[in-house]
Amino acid sequence: MTVKGEELRTYREAKGLSQSEFAVWLNERLQRRYDKQKVSRWENDAERIPAALDALIRRDAAGVEKLGGPALVVVVANQKGGCAKTVSAVNIASALALQGYATMLIDCDPQANATQHLGIDSYTLEADAKTLYYVMHGDLELRDILVTVEESGLRVAPSSIRLAETEVELGKEAGGDFIMKEKIAAAKRTFDFIIIDTPPNIGELTKNAMVAAHTAIIPCQTEKFSLLGMGFLLENVAKIRRRMNTSLSVLGIVPTIYKQRERNDREVLEQIQEQYSPHLRVFDPVPKASVYAQATSVGRAAVEAMPDVAGAAVYRDVAAALVEERIIRIKEVERVA
Repeated sequence: MTVKGEELRTYREAKGLSQSEFAVWLNERLQRRYDKQKVSRWENDAERIPAALDALIRRDAAGVEKLGGPALVVVVANQKGGCAKTVSAVNIASALALQGYATMLIDCDPQANATQHLGIDSYTLEADAKTLYYVMHGDLELRDILVTVEESGLRVAPSSIRLAETEVELGKEAGGDFIMKEKIAAAKRTFDFIIIDTPPNIGELTKNAMVAAHTAIIPCQTEKFSLLGMGFLLENVAKIRRRMNTSLSVLGIVPTIYKQRERNDREVLEQIQEQYSPHLRVFDPVPKASVYAQATSVGRAAVEAMPDVAGAAVYRDVAAALVEERIIRIKEVERVA
């Protein structure tokens, strides 16, 4: 049940905040730009309270989680294209944002699929020099390029084709493997989650994302070629863990584009479960559904536009697992401190 205007006013007053101060408090946690007038419209029921704000208030009132940093950094990777990697990244990030978490999605793929999936014009942003390329090269800070998805509150660091130049340059620069980690350092203090969508290869950009991340999610299409590439990808994750990022883990595998009626899909899903479930979490499969392509064409995340679409529950399960992982890591840090 959604929080009503009067409930919101009571909640704000219990915190001892004016409408202006409350807007500042919200902006710090949701990375938005609300103002006093917006709060007033919500409290007078003149405007619907956003789902992300509703979820934030409910969790904050319950005192169940720490919000507003430190961020859990998540890399979504698979060297094979066409495995719904970007669809997974967009929907997982959107699911977290819709739950009131301050969430950033970094589009680290020069194809800019995540950027375009969410209806963001990468061509215009590149013309204005406001894409990830300019952050990676030190011209801008990450906060300078962020675009807000109005429906979910998700913050997006957009990409463009020019990011492909970075792939070559990173390998030549001293300490090039750690540039992404350096660029997100400030954002980690204020965001709850940073999701990084990577190119469909194990190149310098993907390596940078893995060095910066706490954990990885691996979408894997339920077909034999994708399954064959899983071992190679996990080998690379292990190398990054040994050599550059000892805290990197694999949260789990998300089987994608699953066709229940196809024998091949059922067999591959069974192989994934048999081979990896003893030591990795294998989520339920995301079924093949045309609605994901339709959502992309209208610049929306499926979990936001059609919450009951087939597979949305899987992405929400992944989001819940990330919430659990973040809580565990925060507790570990606090225990050591």
